[in-house]
Amino acid sequence: MTLSGMDPVETEFADRVAIRCADGSLIFRYGLMIGLLLLSLLVACPAKADITPPNPDGPTIVTVDMWIDDINDINLSSGTFDLTAQFGMRWNDPRLAYDSEVDRPRIWMSSRAEQQLKSIWYPVLDVSGEKGLSSARVYWLAIWPNGDVEIREKFTAHPRFDGELHYFPFGSLDLSMALSSAAMDNKQVWFELGELTPKDDLQAVDRILHGNWYPTEVNWSVSAQPGFAHSKRSFAQIDLNILVNYDAHDGVQKVLLPLIVIALVSWGLLWIDLTFQAAYTSPRIGGTTTLILTTIALKFVLNRELPVVHYFTLSDVLFNTTIIMLSVSLLASCLIVGLLVDGKPEPAKRINILVRRYYAVAYVLLLLVSIPLFIG
Repeated sequence: MTLSGMDPVETEFADRVAIRCADGSLIFRYGLMIGLLLLSLLVACPAKADITPPNPDGPTIVTVDMWIDDINDINLSSGTFDLTAQFGMRWNDPRLAYDSEVDRPRIWMSSRAEQQLKSIWYPVLDVSGEKGLSSARVYWLAIWPNGDVEIREKFTAHPRFDGELHYFPFGSLDLSMALSSAAMDNKQVWFELGELTPKDDLQAVDRILHGNWYPTEVNWSVSAQPGFAHSKRSFAQIDLNILVNYDAHDGVQKVLLPLIVIALVSWGLLWIDLTFQAAYTSPRIGGTTTLILTTIALKFVLNRELPVVHYFTLSDVLFNTTIIMLSVSLLASCLIVGLLVDGKPEPAKRINILVRRYYAVAYVLLLLVSIPLFIG
C-alpha cells in the first residue's frame, strides 16, 4: 500500500517500521506515511521571500535624518573612532494605509516597535568598513493613515578614519562613515538627505567631539556604490565626513616641549668637566643615560596618542633623532673618560671641546636632514 507522491524507498521504510510494531496497527502505518510525506514537502518547497519594497515601478525614496550625539575615542593606534547618533527614516508604503477619523499615527515603542517591524518592509542599513559590529536600538515606529512610515533608532558604530599624519602632532583626519543599503540595490531603494545635526555650527560639533581634536567641516552626501566584484548591482550609500584637526597646543606640550627640554639638558651635561670626579661617579654619564631611558619611556607613555602607520611621522623623527644624539653624547663621554683613565688628557680635551661646540649644531642638522628624507 502506497500514498501518491511517495517514492518506493519511503514506503518500504514505513512498512518495515510498521511490521516491527507489536500490534501492526493500520493507523500507525498511515500516520507514519503522512508524516514522511509532509517532511518531503517541507524540504522540496522553497522558503518564502522577504517583503518586497512598496514601489514596484522604481526605487522607494527613503528620507534620512541624523542627530549626532557623541564622537569619541579617536584611536590613532587602531585607526578607528566611536560615533553615537540618532537615526530617523521616513518613506511611504501604500499597503499600510488605513482609515482614521483623526490625522495621527499609530505608534509602537521600543520592543513592540521591533516586533512590528518584522511584519512590514523597511530598509536595512549597514555601516561599511567598521571595526567589529555596530549596535542599534529602535526607539519608536509610527505609521500614518496615508501609509507614511517613520522610524527612529539610536546606534553606535566604530568606523575607520582616513588621513595622512606625516606631520603629527600637526595634521588632520577625515572621520568618515558610510551607511549603505544592506540587501536592496539602488533600483529598489534610494536615500534622500534630510536633517543633519549638528552640521554648520562647528561649536556645537566641538562640544560632542572629545579628545585633542577640533572640527573644521561637516558634510554628508548620497552616492551609488558597486557591490561585490561578481555583482552588477549598485547600492545606495550615505557618506558622512567630519574633518578634524589635531590640537597643536596639546602636541607641543606632550611631544615637542619635552623633547626640546631633553635635548637642552643633554647639551648642558656636556659642559660638566669629567676631570673633577671619578669616571664611575660622573653625573655626565649617569645623566645622559637617564635622559635616554626617559625619552624611551616618554614614547611608550604616549603610545596610544601616537599614530601607528606604515610611514614615518614628525613625532617619530623627533624621538629617533633625540635618542640618536643622546647615544652619541653618551659614547663621546665614555670615550673621554677612557682617554683620561689611560693618561691621555690632551686627546680627551680636544674631543670634549668638539662635542660641546658642535653637539647642538649636529642635532639641528640631523633634524633638518631627517624631516625631508623620511617625511617628504
